[in-house]
Amino acid sequence: MKKYLIFLLVIVAGCTDVYNVPSTLELKVLVKYPVEFSEGAPIGNATVKITNVQTNREYENLTDESGLATFEVRGGNYDVMVSLTEEHEIEIDNYPTRKTILFNGALTGVVITDSGETLTIQTDYSIQSEGFVIKELYVSGSRTPEEESYGADKFYEIYNNSADLLYADGLCFGILYPNTTFRPTPYVDENGDLLDRLPVWSFVPIVPGSGQEHPIQPGESFVVALSGLNHKDDPNGNPNSIDLSNADWELYVEDGKYVDIPSVPNILMQRITIGSAMSFDQRGTPSILFRLPSDDIESIFTNPDNYYQAPGSIFSCFMVPKSWVIDGVENPILDDRGVYKRLPNEIDVSYIQTRGSLEGVSIRRKVKEVIDGRVVYQDTNNSAEDFLTNQEPQPGIISAN
Repeated sequence: MKKYLIFLLVIVAGCTDVYNVPSTLELKVLVKYPVEFSEGAPIGNATVKITNVQTNREYENLTDESGLATFEVRGGNYDVMVSLTEEHEIEIDNYPTRKTILFNGALTGVVITDSGETLTIQTDYSIQSEGFVIKELYVSGSRTPEEESYGADKFYEIYNNSADLLYADGLCFGILYPNTTFRPTPYVDENGDLLDRLPVWSFVPIVPGSGQEHPIQPGESFVVALSGLNHKDDPNGNPNSIDLSNADWELYVEDGKYVDIPSVPNILMQRITIGSAMSFDQRGTPSILFRLPSDDIESIFTNPDNYYQAPGSIFSCFMVPKSWVIDGVENPILDDRGVYKRLPNEIDVSYIQTRGSLEGVSIRRKVKEVIDGRVVYQDTNNSAEDFLTNQEPQPGIISAN
């Protein structure tokens, strides 16, 4: 009888170890306005999302009247993000006006080991864009029927998200450096914060024109292709790819990697660094849409003050001030080592990834609403909420869903 009792105790003790559930830790997140609004007071009723970097498990909660959101989490490495939109009266050119303000804030790679910690997010703000947005970005490339790599079919699409006629003349597109987003960027200040100027490399495509040569109606877009082929049907293309023969512009580089397609106009290409083609990384490409403050392009791109070579970099990047940026999307490389952001929170507080290179998938902005037949895309400067991932590329197609 004693033998059976001892055996039973061993089983119970073993089960206790097997089913021992790790304890949770209390975590509080305090969310505050920027100092320009309500003197930096706490924000109530703001949605806070935290994500475990190792497991991708997400937790979401609202802040209370004191600006605190409370969570019960396991110990680990977390990204913390808050994003909200409010109407506020602000002064523009000394005149009070009511605008939609985007408040965004984030903390990345926070290690939680103790219960009762309180993290503070002092949000940044921006005025909601009322104009051009990046509607779709396709950089993954595709595979041929023979499983070969095919990367000539990339494109980006810019959309007039406003109710007004806009002109594309002078719009610029830029790819941020470095692309290796699972390592910190050297383009930071002495406190480790991202610089107020964004490093752009490769080429800068610029829509030509004197100011009013390329009108874009409300609810319309233009497509800029790496190569303006019908890649599905062309003998030199890939039947598993897409048709870009109706692109509005192509990124042709003289004596470059891709041939000139006569039926598709060439966009202006300002060389920044080395290369024979626009360097879209197939794994992900953090990108910005911006406009130069002057139409004197030559003086801007020849001014040495507009370039900076960070420690450890192999070349100088063209530095784009945040004030020039119209839109941006953090599209980093998918990697289990984490993500170090390239864009400031007021441009994009989070990021959106695709499942990898050669998958033939894009990221595309979500539809917010349809007004009298005009599609309005969501634009909260939070790409995790604003974009759909792993989409079938649809260049030039404006769909209401």
